[in-house]
Amino acid sequence: MKRILVYGLATILPLMVIIYFYAFYSNQNPFALKCIFHSATGLWCPGCGGQRAFSLFVHGHILSSLRYNLLLPFALYITIYTYYAIIGNIFLKIPFGNKFHLPPSFARNFLIFLFVYAILRNIPVSPFIYLAPES
Repeated sequence: MKRILVYGLATILPLMVIIYFYAFYSNQNPFALKCIFHSATGLWCPGCGGQRAFSLFVHGHILSSLRYNLLLPFALYITIYTYYAIIGNIFLKIPFGNKFHLPPSFARNFLIFLFVYAILRNIPVSPFIYLAPES
């Protein structure tokens, strides 16, 4: 019963985020975070377009959301999985270490992938222009 209560209450925060992005988010909203990297350099980072992509995703426009940021499904999966693992660790004392069984090279390979993705989405030639978010 405690497990249901903890995870039920922990679901309130993600639901509030979804409601915000569904009902109130706009790219022109003052609460929309601007990418510091893009503002400083004019280049797209791997996360650029993520807020617009998530807003489109919660509105049901899955393919359009992928047009803004191709990494959105992976980021959502990792975020949700980590969030509930942390909640389970804090409130239910479920060992956090048992949740992740990744090889040691995962972090290195993931960072290389993000670096390559960031480079490719800044090449102004087809087909790479489709990796950059629409302006």
